[in-house]
Parts: sequence; structure tokens; C-alpha cells
Amino acid sequence: MQKTVVLAGGGTGGHVYPALAMGEALQAKGHLIKYMGDARRLEGRVVPKTDIEFIAIPAVQYPRGGIAGKFSFALGLLRAIIQSRGVLKRIQADFVLGVGGYISAPPVLAAWTLGVPRAIHEANVTPGMANRLCARVANLVLLTYEATASRLPGKAPRHTVGCPVNPKILLGDRTAAAKRYGLDSSKPTLLVVGGSLGAETINRIAIAASGDPGRDYQILHITGPKYHAEIVAALSPKPDGVCLVDYENRMAEAYAMADLVVCRAGSSTLAELTAIGLASMLVPSPNVTDNHQEGNARGLEAVGAAVVIVERELDIDAAVAQIATLLGEPQARETMAANAKDQGHLDTASQVASLLSKQFLAT
Repeated sequence: MQKTVVLAGGGTGGHVYPALAMGEALQAKGHLIKYMGDARRLEGRVVPKTDIEFIAIPAVQYPRGGIAGKFSFALGLLRAIIQSRGVLKRIQADFVLGVGGYISAPPVLAAWTLGVPRAIHEANVTPGMANRLCARVANLVLLTYEATASRLPGKAPRHTVGCPVNPKILLGDRTAAAKRYGLDSSKPTLLVVGGSLGAETINRIAIAASGDPGRDYQILHITGPKYHAEIVAALSPKPDGVCLVDYENRMAEAYAMADLVVCRAGSSTLAELTAIGLASMLVPSPNVTDNHQEGNARGLEAVGAAVVIVERELDIDAAVAQIATLLGEPQARETMAANAKDQGHLDTASQVASLLSKQFLAT
């Protein structure tokens, strides 16, 4: 019997893409999937392009200070819960899976008030505020890292499952990708990506590498929409062997083109790098709770799969020199890629789908 499963959350690719991976795995088991999120954030752009119905709900972000702001937040959250209740009743939801981001709280809390079974998935070592709240009312907590279990309140069972990756990430073809990006499939290629929103520090490294007069490799630079025009201007006229893309929703092709990746160290990004098996230079974001990205990155560094650069210690020239060294040493780079592959898991989404189907969605 088909059940209606609601995915809730978003804001960044670290929430949206694991959610979609789990959603597709649940679809494969015959369930009807819907997605509740913020129409103005990443999920509002990405989900409508899939075959999963997107339902926009009011977004309420927790204020950093001030009694008036917190009072307004409380009223806004109440309104969002009430609206979410209406949506869940209208679509006859059988289950709600919160994936983090502040927009995930209203649907999960609404499900609790309606007695609809609910679970959360936490992608990072240090849980966000929404998941810390929702864990108190969840029937099940799914974790990427076992260490997170003690950092969440509530009595719901914990299962460490990893960070879901869509298996389609492996389907990119280098020859086709090279044609699409206007690059040479036979040349070493650096992929630079700052996440779904872009990252200024990552972009600075890419600009410096693009302008390196001794560069003998190509660069595929996904700038992020916010920074794209600025970078196009900074690199005008565009150097040979450089492709600039503002946003890429076909990351399988970008990864297929890559021999080395310079990026942040969010859990979903690292899950993709290890599932594929790619060498990387990781520049953890310092703007995250408890500096959890550096912890993620150090784990890959420890097994010889990545090089880690701490942003506060960044030396642009040294970073560019290290990129050139890695791209000029195929054997060392291939060893890093193999070490990354050893850490990868492609079956997390299907395992989650099986677990949820058995516990909550059985006919």
C-alpha cells in the first residue's frame, strides 16, 4: 500500500540533496513523496525541477537577540505550525522526515501535534537548532556520525546511517562533460565549488589559480550565483582552459570532469567525494556551528584522502602551488582518490528507505 511521505527542510545543499536522495529511494519502494520547504531558498529552486511535489510554507528563522524578535519568532513559528498542520491533513501525510534547516521545524512539530509518525536526519556532527528542537518529539533519529547521538535531546532511538547520496552522482560521462564545458577531456582538471551558494574564499583560490602563468591544467569553476558576475569581470578576458559556471544542478557531470576538487567540507559534499572516489583540497567553512566542517575534513585527511587548509591560515600562493603539485602527480592523486573511495557509501539512502518502510510505512 502506497504511503505519503513528507520531506521537510532545506536552505542549503547539505540539507536538500540528502533529502532528495532519501525521497527517491522511498519512491522506488512505491511511496508518494512530497517536499515542504521555503520557496525562496535552494529547495524552492531545486525540488520543483524533480518529480517530487514542492509545497511552500512560511519560513521563520530564529533571531540572534532581543525579546521583541524572539516574541515575533514564536508567533511566526506558531503560524507556520498551524499552516503545516493544514497541509499534512490535506495531503493525508503518513510520515514526516525532517532533514534540518529552520524550515524543517514547523512540519515536524505539526506532525507531532497530529500524531503523524516522524523522524529527523542530522547530516553534521554538531546538530542544528531545528533538529535539536525536533529531536524532542521525533520517533526516530537518523545520524551521519555516531558522535552526534549524545548531542541531541529526547528519547527516540538513534541509528547511525551516514549521509545519503544519490547514486546518479556516478553517472557523469567525462567526454560528454568536456564537450558541455568546452574543456579537453584528456587534460588534468581542477573542479572548484563553494557549495550551492558559493564561497568567497574558495573563489579567491580559483581566481588565483586561473591567472597562474605556469598553469598546465584546466579549471571548472562553479562560482555560486552571488559571485558570478564579479568573477567573470575579474577574469576578463577569460583565460584559456577555464570554464565559469554560476550554479550547477548536474553535479555528476562536474565530478566526471574532475581530477582534483577544491571545496568546503560539509557532510553531503564529502559523502559525494567519497562515494565517487575523488582527491580533494578541503577548506572548511569557519561559519558553522562548533567548527564541525574542520572535524569532517580532518577525518578524510587522516586517511590520506584529502589535503586540509584552514581558512584563517590560508596562503593563496601556497594553495595554488599545492594544486599544481597534486595535478602534476597522477600516482599520488590516484592514491588519494582510492583512499577517499574506501570511505564512501552509496547505499545509505536505500538503507534509510528500508528502515523507514519496515518501521513506519509497512502496509
